[in-house]
Amino acid sequence: MSCLAHAAQLEREREKIEAMGARIIAVGPGSDASADRIKSLFKLHYQLFGDRRANVYGLFGFRKVLAVIQQSGTVVIDRQGIIRYLHRTPNPQDALRMKDVLAKLSDLTQNLR
Repeated sequence: MSCLAHAAQLEREREKIEAMGARIIAVGPGSDASADRIKSLFKLHYQLFGDRRANVYGLFGFRKVLAVIQQSGTVVIDRQGIIRYLHRTPNPQDALRMKDVLAKLSDLTQNLR
C-alpha cells in the first residue's frame, strides 16, 4: 500500500480512532503544499504535513536505507508524549499496520479508565 493509500485508510478509520480519544497527525515525504493538495483531494479530516527534508522522520529514528530509500512507518504517542508504539520499515507497503495501531490505542484507552 502506498502513502496515498495509507492516507485514505487513516481517513476511513479516523472516527474509530477519535472515539478512542486519539487524533491523527500524518507526515508525508513532500512539501506542505503537496500535503495540502493530498488533504483536499482525499478529503482528509486530520492534520497532514510535508517533510521534504525528512527532519521529522529523523527525530523518530527513521533513516535512509541504501542512501536512497526513506524508512517510513507509524508512531503512537500517548498524552504524556511517551512513544507507545513504533513501527519502522523501508517497505512503504508495510508502513501502516492498522490492526496493531488500533490494538495499541485500545490498550491505552483501557488503561485510562
